[in-house]
Amino acid sequence: MLPALLGVAALVAEYGHSLSVQASNQRTADLAAYAGALAYSKSNSTSLMTSAAKRVGELNGVAPANVAVDLVDSPRDASKKSVRAVVTVDNPMFLATILGASNTLRIVALSYAEVGAGVSSCILALDGTKSGVTLSGGTRITASSCAVSSNAKIEVPCGTTIAAQSVSYNSAITQPCNGVTAGTITRAVTPDPLAGNAAVATARARFATLAGQSSPAAPSVPSPAGGYSIEFGYNETTTKSQAAAAGCSASQSGSTWTLTCPQGAGRVYNFANITIAGGINLSFNPSGDAATTYNFSGPLSVSANTTFGPGTYNFGGEVRADSYGSTTFGAGTYNFAQTFRAGGSGTVTFGTGTFNFARGMMTSGSVVTTFGAGTFNMGRSTTSCNGVSTFSLCNGASGATTFAGPSTFRFEGGIYNGGGSTLTMGSGSTNIFQIGPSGGGDAIYLGGGSRTILADATTFELGGHLWAPFGGGSCLIISRAAHHDIRGNFNAAGAVVMGAGVYTIDGYFALGASGGGGSPCPGYSNTVKATDVTIVVSGKTTSSTGSCAGTAFCVAAGYHNVEITAPTTGTLAKLAVIGPASGTAGATFAEGGSSGKISGAFYFPTGPITMSGGAGVSGGSYCLQLIGSLINLSGGTTAVSECIAGIGGGAARPRLVQ
Repeated sequence: MLPALLGVAALVAEYGHSLSVQASNQRTADLAAYAGALAYSKSNSTSLMTSAAKRVGELNGVAPANVAVDLVDSPRDASKKSVRAVVTVDNPMFLATILGASNTLRIVALSYAEVGAGVSSCILALDGTKSGVTLSGGTRITASSCAVSSNAKIEVPCGTTIAAQSVSYNSAITQPCNGVTAGTITRAVTPDPLAGNAAVATARARFATLAGQSSPAAPSVPSPAGGYSIEFGYNETTTKSQAAAAGCSASQSGSTWTLTCPQGAGRVYNFANITIAGGINLSFNPSGDAATTYNFSGPLSVSANTTFGPGTYNFGGEVRADSYGSTTFGAGTYNFAQTFRAGGSGTVTFGTGTFNFARGMMTSGSVVTTFGAGTFNMGRSTTSCNGVSTFSLCNGASGATTFAGPSTFRFEGGIYNGGGSTLTMGSGSTNIFQIGPSGGGDAIYLGGGSRTILADATTFELGGHLWAPFGGGSCLIISRAAHHDIRGNFNAAGAVVMGAGVYTIDGYFALGASGGGGSPCPGYSNTVKATDVTIVVSGKTTSSTGSCAGTAFCVAAGYHNVEITAPTTGTLAKLAVIGPASGTAGATFAEGGSSGKISGAFYFPTGPITMSGGAGVSGGSYCLQLIGSLINLSGGTTAVSECIAGIGGGAARPRLVQ
């Protein structure tokens, strides 16, 4: 009977005690899971979650090493997260060992607590020392599936409303006319959902890359000395003898002279001054080959109809194509030691090749200038472009300048495209833009009514400002590129199409700071259209003009139809605008800047976001999430939704689910 009595005693005493320990540990596991869920709901931190759960276990007599904590899918709803707490202890056995049982019995207690997820903040004022979320002037906020949260106060005066799934505040909420409609209104601190976000940190790190970039230098161009002068006029004997002295021959047919020089590798012809009389047409070695070199030490002025055959051309003096006919250059290499000028009302055409303009290029009048695909290296002109500054390319013509592509553009001193002119740079998708600053610091300067088209690119670097603050009625189409590096400000007053990619702007972004806006670019319905775009601004400098003064991002008067859509895939998915990491420079949608749509998170963690004077922005059928140090909305309607998931201050409380 003794073994039977020992077995009954072990079952009653030792296993019964173990059941009591199991019940106690289960209560500890429940408390630990709930405490971990509370900590995670408030902080979004797994380390704080683990610490809270283990401390609860220790308070209930369980060593921290015996409490395992992790964040897993909820066993009740896989779309939600829960904190799982597992308490494990080994209970000693004495009587049971006589019957051959183990000397310990492992007791495991398991519990799941769902975190307070489900409602993320789509309007969030982070700074607890600021005014929080403030409405005025008939503003209505619609946030039907997310939370409106403030780590300070929320002010909803009479005539304004908030309709949200939940609302949270930290210091106070005022709604004298009961303008808040929400499932829950709670007092809580809401963490920044993008604090420590790797994608945001990587985007801002690009500013260090910009600091290491340098603008192209002026090309080194041979400046030939000496050579033979030829006058193509009406004295046939003189022209022929001058051509023969240079090693060539000349023939005339009516008003057209043709110069022919023997061709071949290593052939070099040196010319000083080439003069073309009025009404004379010139065909300069039309059947030449690219291996032949032509050096011009003096200035060259072409008029009427002039054709240059293929070859390598070194122009030591200034070249002017002020024709009212057409000037055509064949394929080859063109080296200009001075400025190339095209004017009049004719056409100037270059073939494909490499083009080195040591002192830039200037156009005027209604001339049409066309280049084949190639590599274009331009220094900065020493002559002011239309009284603005000195540039590498001064397109002041009311006609058009076109560069075929794919091409490479390395300009020391910026691009000017004047009012009423058209500039097309490149084609295809593999163009390269490396544009340095003009004498005034602008990499691109646009006049009112101009049209500028930059083809898609593999490299897009501006060493100065993109500057068009007075370019109302203009149209700017920017390349699609992985990175748009702008070492300066982005200031526009006309229509803009922003090609896909990241825009890293080491300064501020402003639309309409000095007026402007107007009609969209041809073929587009939005004044500003930016698809699959993330805009990152440093706020190193801020706008100083009008309602944009002091801001790092501004949409102002005249811009009634702005659409910015963040990427939907990749590391920067759902991130539309990323503001400065420090400082107080904020963002504003000012008077008149309305009817905008932004799809993605608009993130200014250290600066205020304001809307005023009838301005408005919404996510439309997309998402818009406003996260700022404070948010002040007046005189407009705002529709928002969650883009970047986080824990809203008005979220549901944690609950035990298993």
